[in-house]
Amino acid sequence: MRIATPSIAGSGLFALDVIVRLDGSKATPSLGGSAGNVLSILGALGWGAVPVGALGDDIAGHAIRRDFARVGADMRLLRSMARYTPVIFQHQLDRQAAQDDATHRFTFACPDCGGRRRPSWDDDPEFVDVRADLPPASVFYLDRPTRLGVAIAEQYASRGAVVVFEPSAVGDNVGLFVRAARIAHIVKYADERLGDLGAYHLRPEGIEIQTRGPHGLRFRAGATDRSWIYLPAFRLPFIHDTAGAGDWCTAGMLYELFGAAAGAWAIDRDAIEHALAFGQVLSTLNCMTEGARGLLATWSPDQIVRAARSVAQARTGSGHFVDQTFRSFAHDVGQTSTATALGGDGFDCCATL
Repeated sequence: MRIATPSIAGSGLFALDVIVRLDGSKATPSLGGSAGNVLSILGALGWGAVPVGALGDDIAGHAIRRDFARVGADMRLLRSMARYTPVIFQHQLDRQAAQDDATHRFTFACPDCGGRRRPSWDDDPEFVDVRADLPPASVFYLDRPTRLGVAIAEQYASRGAVVVFEPSAVGDNVGLFVRAARIAHIVKYADERLGDLGAYHLRPEGIEIQTRGPHGLRFRAGATDRSWIYLPAFRLPFIHDTAGAGDWCTAGMLYELFGAAAGAWAIDRDAIEHALAFGQVLSTLNCMTEGARGLLATWSPDQIVRAARSVAQARTGSGHFVDQTFRSFAHDVGQTSTATALGGDGFDCCATL
């Protein structure tokens, strides 16, 4: 499946994110969830995006649709159903008082009424024939092993698409997890959530990526040499919010891989290393902003791509240009944050969801 303009279809968590600041004020809600973030980031960078799943026919669901519409997403397979749209509240933490490096905590509980709008993973009869209507895509992404997601991943893989599986847990259905892990060309996971996945029979020639928080990441690829290659984290002037960091790394990696080759699993380790370094730059930049996609509120997509490529290429040098880029971005973040604080929108979750 060769496509001139890369596109990504994806299934998993599409939720409305609501940031609750230290003073109790709330940022304007926006599309979130790993699948939502990865698809919308790549959509903003010029890819086609095809979300596959279900939302409630409620204000939260309508807000998610508006965010997808802003990046030109094809929403024919994003169905509205009789259910609540998931809403995630991200409470920002006082880092000086915190005992670890956490910048936030997530909860489904509304801070005002206590109501919870959790995701529902029950497949609906409407999706029985969805595989016959799948639009073309270069990549299929899933962030959890649901029956719908795994079935569509297998269908896209049979059509030549690259399948990316980014789980946060094995889940209750081990069989589904094994199917997803075996079909995926790229498996990415955090070491704090999952250990070695060797027992799940990943593709011998696939790319396995393990993120390690402030210690960077490691990856292995290819059928003959499965040794780990380590990439340290970039230094940055300050950390504001780590939400969305992993999603930016994934989106950046895919953006660069498909800029160089049509089959991500067939390219050499040097290309993978560069693509991951590019993703790490995006992740690092976003950590200086508020929210999962704050980077897009500070720099244009063209600025983001140019800076990330320059930093990734300069990584083996003195690091002076790397530091200068991050300092320049930190300055722009300060200006953007001030403007946002002066014109920020309030949000009454109980009244509107």
